[in-house]
Amino acid sequence: MNTRGFRSPLATRMEAFCQVRIGLGRKGVTDRKNLLYLDRFLQGELKSGDTITQEVARRWFEAMKHLSVGTRINHLSILRQFCRYLWHFDQRTYIVPRKLLPRRTRPAPYIYSRREVRDLLRGLRQLGPPGSLRPQTLAMLIGLLYAAGLRIGEALRLTLADVDLGSGALVIRRTKFFKSRYVPVSRSTAAALGEFIRCRNASGLSVEPTAPLFAGLSGRAYAHTTVSGPLMEVARKLGIRGPKGTPGPRIHDFRHTFAVHRL
Repeated sequence: MNTRGFRSPLATRMEAFCQVRIGLGRKGVTDRKNLLYLDRFLQGELKSGDTITQEVARRWFEAMKHLSVGTRINHLSILRQFCRYLWHFDQRTYIVPRKLLPRRTRPAPYIYSRREVRDLLRGLRQLGPPGSLRPQTLAMLIGLLYAAGLRIGEALRLTLADVDLGSGALVIRRTKFFKSRYVPVSRSTAAALGEFIRCRNASGLSVEPTAPLFAGLSGRAYAHTTVSGPLMEVARKLGIRGPKGTPGPRIHDFRHTFAVHRL
């Protein structure tokens, strides 16, 4: 079996484990990255025929002490999952107890008020340069996150073919666990999308069905940073978010806001 970068005595099992995870709906890139760190460590710990024992796991914990909590959780989580898989082939394998994983602290969701949403959209429409499609694109994108509850990555991957104004629905492709879904939108949202698409197409951007809905002058889809930078700039001017480097409302909070306001 091609082990694609794994070099430790458990390389073959690691590659097979990655394929199992992909089959269960994982994208695999993050799993492989975290396993490669473990693989490098195991190259100096194991000989052919060895498995991951409690002592080996303890030394792996020690080697990660300098890392952030989030990184340690990712590394330990994939170790635990891999050990559970490996145990089925070698019952000498130590299964890391879940209680040994550090606790992850997540920021509490911020629920934007309806007034804050209106002010943010107004501020985005006032960004320069004059005559550019950029302000309208940013406002439409953020408005869609709020109105449809999309993740930012889902919105950025939308193409012209994914917008069905006749039925008032969006096709969301390549989302979590490789699933796709239809998302209905309100009449007002569909009308705003229709007007935006007319302006977008009139600006000279590609009108091919596969062309990105939210694109820059180059024709390439907007990136996350292309959206978050201007949004945070407007949020700071409005006093919704503090100075740079301080925590505060995020783009993903529009998804939480969508859920709360609809409920």
